[in-house]
Amino acid sequence: MERKFDIILFGSTGFTGQLIASYLSEHSLNENITWAIAGRDKEKLMQVFNTLPAAKPEIITADIKDSQGLRTMTSQTKILMSAVGPFNWYGKNVVEACIETQTHYLDITGEPSFVADIYNHYFQKASDQKTCVVNCCGFDSIPADYAAWLTAKKLPLNEPKSLKGYIRTNATFSGGTLTTAVQAMHMEVQKTSIKTKIKKHPDAPKIPLKIHFSNDINAWAIPMPVVDPHIVKRSAFRLSSDYGNAVTYAQFFVRTSLGKVIKTVLPIASAMLLVRFKSFRQKLFDKFKPGTGPDVDRRAKSKFEIICVGNSTTAQARTVISGGDPGYNETAKMFSQSAFTLLDKIKNHTISYGVLTPVEAFGMELVHRLRREGIFIDE
Repeated sequence: MERKFDIILFGSTGFTGQLIASYLSEHSLNENITWAIAGRDKEKLMQVFNTLPAAKPEIITADIKDSQGLRTMTSQTKILMSAVGPFNWYGKNVVEACIETQTHYLDITGEPSFVADIYNHYFQKASDQKTCVVNCCGFDSIPADYAAWLTAKKLPLNEPKSLKGYIRTNATFSGGTLTTAVQAMHMEVQKTSIKTKIKKHPDAPKIPLKIHFSNDINAWAIPMPVVDPHIVKRSAFRLSSDYGNAVTYAQFFVRTSLGKVIKTVLPIASAMLLVRFKSFRQKLFDKFKPGTGPDVDRRAKSKFEIICVGNSTTAQARTVISGGDPGYNETAKMFSQSAFTLLDKIKNHTISYGVLTPVEAFGMELVHRLRREGIFIDE
């Protein structure tokens, strides 16, 4: 694949996009890559360019609404990294342009409907075009996908197994993330969310999705209606040689007391009721504007941990993955290292095609890279 660039980062002027651009700038020389930043506003791109701490990229202008412009952009690079959200609004055209130009595509979406839509409608086309498309290459959903996979591999292959992911974090969120969450909740309430039906094995254990006190972690567990279970279930379905066939996964948010459970659940329940009203959605959009987010000091205090507990008929196993600020600092790291891993696979002719999960696309190579970058992964 002869292209001008190894990587183009599209959406580099947003809050998360700027952090990703900074990470790429710091690591591009060691990785020996050529790269560019892209977006629709050249002035904002120049502002990002001027703040980058090390290697400087080229600048490309491209508009999400201009299909030909998107194809012109994607045809110049081996990998397109997209940070342009909400992906339900802006993502599909970019994926289509990448597949048409045989450009590998990675993103950091956490939007279940968008992810299901891309998997449902583009898997075969991406395979035919020898294109690798990977959603959820940040905190959504690399920690969950890898924790579940590494745990399943420790259990007897042919035994039914249940996998439970427990997530702790003290992080706060950016305006763009909250905008995305509001839009996703509205789609769910309106019943317009797209789903993927993955056939469940009749022997797969059942995991009740309810608030409960978990002896696994000695804390309260709240079911999480996020994209991670979709990604893990796809990995389990497609990697039966690692998971076995009868596998169930569920994910929970950890709270240390019943009072904290109530403080967590009530605002979410209220939002689910009110999000159907346009005036409420607009109020949230106005309050939490895209481009805003936690400052350096707040991110420095943020951390995450996911514990995956697996049980089979005769065995139990667990895996812990932890790190710093999940949604921004560590997402920039995970996203960039995913792209570097994919470049290695291109060079080594070990790349897989289709719409893949992170585990499917990157395997153990990404584990080794993330460990070197300071993310704790306990096998």
